[in-house]
Amino acid sequence: MFLKEFGEERIIRELAEKFKVRHPRVLKAIGDDASVTVQKGGQALLATTDILIEDTHFRARLTPPCLLGRKSLSISLSDIAAMGGSALFFLVSIGFPGSVKKDFLDSLYKGISGRAKECGALLIGGNTARSGKITVSTTVLGEMPVDEVVYRSGAGKNDLVWVTGTPGESALGLTLLKKHGAGAIRGPFKKAVMRHLDPTPRMKAGRALAVKRLATSMIDISDGVLLDLKRVIEASGAGAVVELDSLPVSTEMRDYIKLGKRPFAADLILSGGEDYELLFTAPEKNTPRISALSKELKLRITPIGRIVDKKKGLKVIGPDGTEIKIKSLGFEHFK
Repeated sequence: MFLKEFGEERIIRELAEKFKVRHPRVLKAIGDDASVTVQKGGQALLATTDILIEDTHFRARLTPPCLLGRKSLSISLSDIAAMGGSALFFLVSIGFPGSVKKDFLDSLYKGISGRAKECGALLIGGNTARSGKITVSTTVLGEMPVDEVVYRSGAGKNDLVWVTGTPGESALGLTLLKKHGAGAIRGPFKKAVMRHLDPTPRMKAGRALAVKRLATSMIDISDGVLLDLKRVIEASGAGAVVELDSLPVSTEMRDYIKLGKRPFAADLILSGGEDYELLFTAPEKNTPRISALSKELKLRITPIGRIVDKKKGLKVIGPDGTEIKIKSLGFEHFK
């Protein structure tokens, strides 16, 4: 049987079953945005790793090396944010062909360094190797009090489902890059393009939601709003309803729709992926405090639906109350 017949989700489930961890210091192994282990003094150590592979995750001709460096670290930082933690240290492993120029490597590390300084994380190691294509792997270690960790599994019935920012911008940016090449960075929708090439990990928002005990569950939007929400409700033993009219739409997305480029943007917003925004659930009573946090951080935070009984599954509801079928929930490797 080929991997494409399995899909990423099944592979992860089988690995989790095969490598079951039973240890008093392991609170969470495989199955969330980051592993969680208990350290001395009651602190939780968060650990996560990601990889970007040329022609799978990015096209070298469309991706400036400095931005590739920033994104490579950002996607791992986003996992730490999704648990509510603070980043401490990171490691970087890079593989590249011998034909890659030294300027490329210098620019890549400049991007990594810039993002690291913004979040206060320190580079403590890594590796380099020759490979057929450019690969960048980042491992980030974070920390937080054990009782503040926010898992995917805490969503409760009638909790509201929230998202930060405006999901879909990264997918729009990728669409423009594919159509217009690297010149799209300087085009009329350059903000969306930059949201794809240089996403912002929501470190402050994730930490605040954890410290203030506002979120019952949380995940970062890496593969699409619906697919990542599906992961939350599966971990929580619940269902969810998303209201199409409640989705936050960016100015650039609205302008793109008006130009007639797309008659309907729900697929980009709900299934596009690589936004690295946060999706979280919270009791409705927390709404005033979440709104206050939104103003404090100057970050859009929007309720898009509600947690319901598990039997109802995952649904998207249109303005007239009818269910809308979305072709794909999001991106899954090997499928």
